[in-house]
Amino acid sequence: MKKFTFFLVLAAMMVACKSNDPDSSNKKNFDSATEFTAYGLISVPGQQFMKDSVRVVAELKGDTALDLYLYEVTFSSRMPVTIDMVIPDIPCERTTQLITFAGEDIEPTMGGNPVPKYITTGLAGIVTPDSLCFATAFGGMECIYQGLCVMTR
Repeated sequence: MKKFTFFLVLAAMMVACKSNDPDSSNKKNFDSATEFTAYGLISVPGQQFMKDSVRVVAELKGDTALDLYLYEVTFSSRMPVTIDMVIPDIPCERTTQLITFAGEDIEPTMGGNPVPKYITTGLAGIVTPDSLCFATAFGGMECIYQGLCVMTR
């Protein structure tokens, strides 16, 4: 049942992140780009918490993996500081105008150091020419990110 719910969330993200701009400049160089920068909203449903303007960068590492860089993230209004976090080596698949990624039990890093407290489970997401979206749980805390791609390189 958990996997079914997971795929429902992924399908909803794909609909929410679908490009509406057929002439997007990102679309023109998407297939050769290796880095995608997005700004968007991260939400933590269990905490009823949302933070906007979160920058996330997806960086491809060859054809089969990517790293996600999350900048100035908080997961609660009680969290006293923002953090920068990297989710490394996420398996991915690239097709024309779409990158899908998913992973289980990935240990993120902060400042180059592993952070087992935020072990990443149930991670699934997509990158399109105009959006970057994913759902996951950090240390059991469910999070959803929906962002608009502002730059590809």
